[in-house]
Amino acid sequence: MIQMKKKTFFCKGPSGPRFGPRNDKIKHVQNQVDEVIDVMQENITKVIERGERLDELQDKSESLSDNATAFSNRSKQLRRQMWWRGCRIKAIMALVAVTLLLVIIILIVMKYRT
Repeated sequence: MIQMKKKTFFCKGPSGPRFGPRNDKIKHVQNQVDEVIDVMQENITKVIERGERLDELQDKSESLSDNATAFSNRSKQLRRQMWWRGCRIKAIMALVAVTLLLVIIILIVMKYRT
């Protein structure tokens, strides 16, 4: 309580009779100081909010980076699977073609043999 009175005394001057123009200058300066204090408090609040937003942004960017890495790994795995699937299809088609050629050759050989 005493500390509050001291603060009021030093910030606003003694409460008592006012002394003309000097008191007006003091009030004017005090009003300017109060305005500066308000602006600084707003700035501090904005800086704190900005820091919170930066933290959120950093968390999101780390999450995106992790997701991008997972996506890259999964796409490589899928590319390999599709490549093997294509190879299997080509191998099956080649096997069918060779089998058909063998059947045709065998039929032609048997026809001319008899």
